[in-house]
Amino acid sequence: MTGHPEGGAKALGKTTCYGSAQLIQFQSQKLLHLLKLLYFNSMIKLEPFSKNDFDRLISWIDSKELLLTIAGNVLTYPLTTEQLEKYLNDPKSISFNILDTEQNKVIGHAELIPGNDGTCKIDKLLIGDPSARGKGIGQQVIQELPDHSFNKLGVHEVELNVFDWNIAGIRCYEKCGFVMNKAKEQSFPVGEETWKAFNMTISKQGFDER
Repeated sequence: MTGHPEGGAKALGKTTCYGSAQLIQFQSQKLLHLLKLLYFNSMIKLEPFSKNDFDRLISWIDSKELLLTIAGNVLTYPLTTEQLEKYLNDPKSISFNILDTEQNKVIGHAELIPGNDGTCKIDKLLIGDPSARGKGIGQQVIQELPDHSFNKLGVHEVELNVFDWNIAGIRCYEKCGFVMNKAKEQSFPVGEETWKAFNMTISKQGFDER
């Protein structure tokens, strides 16, 4: 990896005070990253979404605006089992339940859509259980989904879309290392309004170094 402090020290064939400080900093960052992953993985888990989960997801989608927020115009309100059958059988889609491992309870839903260009899109992300909201679980999920994408699907970049009014969501994604991609923006008509969606991305290197 370019700029690897340990690699630089070995290439020089000697240990300097500056090199040692870099090595300690690098090891501390890696340890912090591992501790974060252990914490996130102990709190939540991604499990396959199945037909048995249709009713739960449908019960969470209680408005047209909520469905548009998580799915854009891919699904239509009211959400039906017929739509979810098609969604589940889409070979380009990998859908998950979000499981709270402490309570052994499904609290949300998420989807990954791998592309043919080494990228993957996070979509249809929802913390549906009201009792699980406001606890930072969304940030944990936004750590777990890229981790799955990079380390199990082998992609080099992960992206997501977020509406411009969703300030809390944007801040959450930025804390997790996502950056704005101003080259990709979308607009959705909602009644008499127009909702603008921003695109945000994180690279494998950015994820590892955050």
